[in-house]
Amino acid sequence: MQLIDQMRRLRGKLNYKLEEQVALSKLSVINTASKNLGRLKRMKSTIEFKIATEASTLTAERELIKKLNDINKELDEALNAYRFKRKVELVAKDIDEIGKALESYKNQVLEVDKKLDGLYADLRSLTGWKKKTPEEHRAKRTPKHEEPFEVSLEDIATIKKKEE
Repeated sequence: MQLIDQMRRLRGKLNYKLEEQVALSKLSVINTASKNLGRLKRMKSTIEFKIATEASTLTAERELIKKLNDINKELDEALNAYRFKRKVELVAKDIDEIGKALESYKNQVLEVDKKLDGLYADLRSLTGWKKKTPEEHRAKRTPKHEEPFEVSLEDIATIKKKEE
């Protein structure tokens, strides 16, 4: 019984993950821009280092801050694309794991069925019970001796008295 309950839960989870994968595949068209995260992070740290160490003029510092803001925007977009890609990979991995678990449970259920079939065969051999043929089933349903249905004149007369 536990195997069947676990299989039900896993099937529900699998259906959820499949729907999630369909939804993510529809969104993948939107999140196609993947940029080099490492390069953007290095550029950001370089500009931050220049801002902290090179305090030349106010206009130069403003230009560096504008560049930093642009890089931060690109970095946010790249991080979102990376997270989305990672989410798609994790959902696909979950679907594979759930499929393997369901297959394992299915094999366990088949083993239990085989054991039960063996036990039923042993029980039949011990008790001398055998499967009945369809003819034996029909013979049991029809009575061997049928009594004809008889109605006496007294029963008919009683019925007529009640109708009047």
